[in-house]
Amino acid sequence: MMQKKCRLPVLLLAAALSLGGCGTATQSMQKTEGLDALGNVRVISREEGSGTRSAFAQLVGFDESTADGKPDRTTDTAQIAASAQEVIAYVRSDQNAVGYISMGSLTDLDGEKVLDVNNAAGTLANLKNGDYPLSRPFCLAWIGTLNDLEQDFLTYILGKGQTLVSQSYVPVKNSTTFLSNQQTGTITIHGSTSAAPLLQELAAEYMSINTHATVVVTASDSTTGLNDAMQGTCDFGMASRELKSYEKELLTYQVIAQDGIAVIVNAQNPLTDTTIEELNGLFTGNIASWNDINTGRK
Repeated sequence: MMQKKCRLPVLLLAAALSLGGCGTATQSMQKTEGLDALGNVRVISREEGSGTRSAFAQLVGFDESTADGKPDRTTDTAQIAASAQEVIAYVRSDQNAVGYISMGSLTDLDGEKVLDVNNAAGTLANLKNGDYPLSRPFCLAWIGTLNDLEQDFLTYILGKGQTLVSQSYVPVKNSTTFLSNQQTGTITIHGSTSAAPLLQELAAEYMSINTHATVVVTASDSTTGLNDAMQGTCDFGMASRELKSYEKELLTYQVIAQDGIAVIVNAQNPLTDTTIEELNGLFTGNIASWNDINTGRK
């Protein structure tokens, strides 16, 4: 009986390999007409310290630090943007541009095109079921022990606040009723520009429930926010990436939402889909022109 139970997964795996082959994701993609009318790729990246940049580089496979001290292998010719809104503006103005943003920022698009990745659309449903590959957490981190007000705010986020989370992100817990302890005081939160809009909404709803509290959210970047939390210059650091090993040793953290990273191109770009391998080539500069994508496709 044990052998019969084990054979079925093996047979299914063999069938999958025979259908998909051992090639790369790029080889299963179709050529895209019209790419030869575009020029050289213009990469739009986020700044060093950005959680979105760190998560994207890790997920796409170019997060190795370089000899000259760069945190990843993003091409040196990349245009650096300080926020998702700047990424969108650059992509909107240049038909050769490609960038990446939080899925929570998709409402800011005005005709820009969101690419499918590995044959999966960047939707909350695909993010939730694991089909969309560019997924990363939103985290809150702190040092030491939370006071009663801070704990109340975190309890709200992981309870009633998850209803608000679910409007644009994947919640990490089921929404529950919330009864505030009505503590008085101020909570300061520093960090990720991607997580900031969600935290600002959560803060506003929490303050409507606990009118004795003030929650101040200041956007910078994930690394700065976590460093501020370590140094005690804020109560919570917000990060839009996994914490690094040394950060986990020094801080306590909680994942409050799951976000996707969307890849966007100009409306004039005929491309509708891409792969992790192609994204690696685009953002490291190994794919220099848009028409080069077709050389690796059927």
